[in-house]
Amino acid sequence: MKRLFFTFIFSLLFCGAVFASAQGANPKGGVSLFDQWENQSVTNIELHVNFDSLEVFRKKDGEIDAQVVANGQVLDLDVSVRGRFRRRTCTIPPLKLQFKKDNLRAFGLNTHNDFKLVTHCTEGEEGQDAILREQLAYELYNTVNPTASFRTQLLTVTYVNTVDQSTVTSYAILIEDTDELRERMGMEMKNCDDCFALPAQQVTNAETVALFQYMIGNSDFSTSMVRNLKLMQAPGGSTVAVPYDFDFSGLVNASYASGFPNLGETRVTDRTLIWEYADADPDFYRAKQYFLDLEEELMGQVAGFEQMSGKSKREISKYLKTFFKELKADEITAK
Repeated sequence: MKRLFFTFIFSLLFCGAVFASAQGANPKGGVSLFDQWENQSVTNIELHVNFDSLEVFRKKDGEIDAQVVANGQVLDLDVSVRGRFRRRTCTIPPLKLQFKKDNLRAFGLNTHNDFKLVTHCTEGEEGQDAILREQLAYELYNTVNPTASFRTQLLTVTYVNTVDQSTVTSYAILIEDTDELRERMGMEMKNCDDCFALPAQQVTNAETVALFQYMIGNSDFSTSMVRNLKLMQAPGGSTVAVPYDFDFSGLVNASYASGFPNLGETRVTDRTLIWEYADADPDFYRAKQYFLDLEEELMGQVAGFEQMSGKSKREISKYLKTFFKELKADEITAK
């Protein structure tokens, strides 16, 4: 009953309004590609793309013709390089996948066609572990807020270089289309890209997002500058923040990541509770109680993550336990 009570309360706080159900009425018609792959348990795909062109577009914007082969289907798409730090430094830069709408319709799918693909940054076991850890971060937030969170799918991608047919196989994370997220949250929601410096009272889940980012040790976001967040706004003006991009978090602990010296951090695993709302001090009482209520479930997700090594699961469990210890001792304060 306690779990159900807090889930109900925080659904109201997160949403700020009753979100319309996206089930049974999709204005784009048909199921999405993301839903199809999820329902069919598609976990292995091939991405055929010109690697020479990828290298060129690390330094400028542009699209590359490509194909995805998945579950017997051949899908045409445009691929572009995205990101800032990772596009310059990673073995394969993070990608934006924009599938051809006519092609999707031909397979009976709707036209949600715009996905992010989180690629491995470094070679070997270290790079694969970082991808798995970031996928876990998405799954943890999906538990914290099932409605207003990006769905992600862990894939094994075989990248086929169309120049010479050489291949590289790696884990990657597919992040659902933002428009599909918006529809799941309610048909009248909109993605607000220019909602800078919103007041805290307008963001219905401000404290919860701040605590989650603190829990995973992520300082690489900004509510005032709308960085690594999507702000979904209801017609009445209430806004829900949806975080993403967790590779600089302590939970992921990527080899290329570091702490933020301007926040007094010396290691990527250092935590800073970030609160950028100038109009109000945070009231963490309900959010703290909610996270404490979820502690067993979140820790269970770590232990049950099948693809991850036992060593990594132990490290992450130890890291999260320090968060819950601080929470119970009421030692967490915002900067």
